[in-house]
Amino acid sequence: MFERILIVDDDVQLAKSLEFLLKREGYHALSAHHGAEARRLVSSAYPDVILLDLGLPDVDGITLMGELRQIHQDACFLIVTANTAIKTAVAAMRNGATDYLTKPFEAEELTLAISRAIRDRIKDEEIIRLRKEARPLPRPLANATAASGPPSPYPSKSMRGVLAQAKQAADRNTIVLLLGESGAGKDYVAKFIHECSPRAGGPFFSINCAAVSSELAESELFGHEPGAFTGARGRKRGLLELADQGTLLLNEVGDLPPPLQAKLLTFLDTKEFTRVGGQIQVLCKARIIAATNRNLEREVAGGRFRADLYYRLNVFSVTVPPLRERVLDIPLLVRDIVQQLVDEMGFPEAPQIDGEAMDLLCNYHWPGNVRELRNVLERALILCSGQRITPSCLTIGSGPREGPEWSFTVGFPSGQTIHEVISEAKGSLIAEALRRSRNSKQGAAKLLGISRHALAHQMKFLAINE
Repeated sequence: MFERILIVDDDVQLAKSLEFLLKREGYHALSAHHGAEARRLVSSAYPDVILLDLGLPDVDGITLMGELRQIHQDACFLIVTANTAIKTAVAAMRNGATDYLTKPFEAEELTLAISRAIRDRIKDEEIIRLRKEARPLPRPLANATAASGPPSPYPSKSMRGVLAQAKQAADRNTIVLLLGESGAGKDYVAKFIHECSPRAGGPFFSINCAAVSSELAESELFGHEPGAFTGARGRKRGLLELADQGTLLLNEVGDLPPPLQAKLLTFLDTKEFTRVGGQIQVLCKARIIAATNRNLEREVAGGRFRADLYYRLNVFSVTVPPLRERVLDIPLLVRDIVQQLVDEMGFPEAPQIDGEAMDLLCNYHWPGNVRELRNVLERALILCSGQRITPSCLTIGSGPREGPEWSFTVGFPSGQTIHEVISEAKGSLIAEALRRSRNSKQGAAKLLGISRHALAHQMKFLAINE
């Protein structure tokens, strides 16, 4: 466990006995016998739990508790008192103490009170962080349990295969590496694995390695001790520690800074790590799922990613296909995403989606994958004010594109008139727009910035077949 316990009691023999007992239980215990010594040890050791005797000869117990809380605000206080001072113990509870024990007490009573205080503190930290990062899970995941097995709502064969692989991984406590383009749904698959695993009742946390600066990434992942760097007043448990007995998703793991790659590899091998500025090894049994849109083999060859870490992460890999390769899933995704957005945005009910609008969504090539689809639908809900979604509500194809841009080379006319050259360029441009919109005239017209009627006229004039 390695949590630090400070015993503050003027009875030296009792304090030493308790110190011995707690060390035998796996805690890092130390003791103080008067107020000044307690202040010094709290300032230097930052204990997790302070076992405070209210009957100290040199200072009032409640006053000392307030002073120690000013020094280390994250500490839990267990009050020790004689039977005649229970009213004082109750006053201490009102001032923030976690529990109190009356002398004499049994060893088991003490260890239970300490473990309960530490467990409640960790749970409070988890709740605070979960509230900051909470996002609703996709609806198909809501009914996935380890007992019933995962649902397979997706019509596409490729996504059904991904979920089958994910279920295989969920049944084992192995590391999983999720591969695929940005926005393809790797977060969804990671949550799917967690919800279908025996760890479903445990916490699920995620960190985007590309979004956190290298200076803060180590603290965010592994936590830090008080005084580890400027501004580190109290102890902070990192995401890895908070995900103990649960799952931690390392998103964009290919962007992890090299020093952290080494520290992560050590944890994967030993299941232990040290907080920033700490010396004590912390044992953690969090399951790791890594995800990346990078080609890690290429990153290893380029010296940007450790080969040994790549081999350690690549135990069981699952490739999530891009949205353009599973067009059959788009109607289901549209309905689920619209329902989620309606709940988030406070609309009374989900709007109907026009058939032509759905065709437009299904025929677009989605370079930004599911993330782009969500953004398009969110804009559509705003534009249509929660009413029927029509093609005029959809703004797609206006963002940056992946891959090489289309080009058409024109030389000086040789045996052609200028009108023939212009017609050839027009025809090539229209053909490219139709290809990008998967032969949707509505989509091609939007890409070209003309009306659908004008496009049909140009296609007929230039003898272009769909």
